Amino acid sequence: MSDGPHRNLERSMSERLRNVVTVTVVAVMAVTLVTLVVTDRSQPDRVQSIGQRIKCPVCQGESIANSPSAMARDMMDVVAEKVAAGETDDAIIDELLGSFSGAVLLDPPAAGSTLVLWLAPAIALMLGVVVIVWWRKHPTEHRPSPRPRARRIVPIALLAVAFGTIVVVAGSFLQDRAGPASGVAAIDTENLDDVSNETMKAVIAANAGHPEVDGMRLALAQRYFDANDYRLAFPHYLAVAQSPDATDTQAVTALVRLGWMAWDGNAEVETALELFDEALAIDEGSVTARYLKAQVLWCGAGDLDEAETLMQDILIDPDLPVDSREQVRREIEAIRAGTACK
Repeated sequence: MSDGPHRNLERSMSERLRNVVTVTVVAVMAVTLVTLVVTDRSQPDRVQSIGQRIKCPVCQGESIANSPSAMARDMMDVVAEKVAAGETDDAIIDELLGSFSGAVLLDPPAAGSTLVLWLAPAIALMLGVVVIVWWRKHPTEHRPSPRPRARRIVPIALLAVAFGTIVVVAGSFLQDRAGPASGVAAIDTENLDDVSNETMKAVIAANAGHPEVDGMRLALAQRYFDANDYRLAFPHYLAVAQSPDATDTQAVTALVRLGWMAWDGNAEVETALELFDEALAIDEGSVTARYLKAQVLWCGAGDLDEAETLMQDILIDPDLPVDSREQVRREIEAIRAGTACK
């Protein structure tokens, strides 16, 4: 009795098994890709992940997780409380969107240019099945018959290349979503009115080496300076004065403030004058540096002549406000009269 039918049956079963295995592999790849796209593994913490999905209502395209604004911090606190209470992500997001006007989702919808990415796994699966079926039904059509091993390897290789391409695209997509690290993108030194001191300190600490942090340092130091808290203002002004990335304006501001604190806080006349001179070496036209130096010369060094000369130079400035001009004139008269400074 011939073994032909048995061999044919065995060959048919072997091909079916290979088809099932191949389709299974493609399905596993598709599921893996779906997981890769849907799950942002750069944000394992639920609080941070939810925060990354919600736009800050008072910021320019930033998430509440990245924004230093007081409102964003409050929203993140709400997220943390809801997560701790065991609420689902969707429930937390819905509550935030309903409670904070202007808050919207940052996640891209499954539409437009992102639709292809969301459908990529299903497309890969269907293409894989089509390639396998066609290859099995047309093993020798329009081409030399390959060896059995080649017939098995070629479709799998094609599927691997397709899957690898999709993974690269998905990886680029996730990298774009993640944005810059360490909250650097959150630094906005132009709109800090609503930012608390604690938030500013946290952003500065997290981005100490970033060039844009100098502006935030000056803003925070100014708050301490206005409150006469020289102890807290000093390290921030000093950091800006020593920063290689500080602009001339920032450096002059820091040096002038340091000079005044040295005089007003510790009565260090020489140190104050040296700091004012450093500021004037950067910007010889700085009215603030000249005026405060004149004050220290008058009140601390007792050098009335140089103090008056500086005051006269200030009056030449055409941009000097009227009120300031009148004050300088009164102080010049007081210097000439030998009146003690106030």
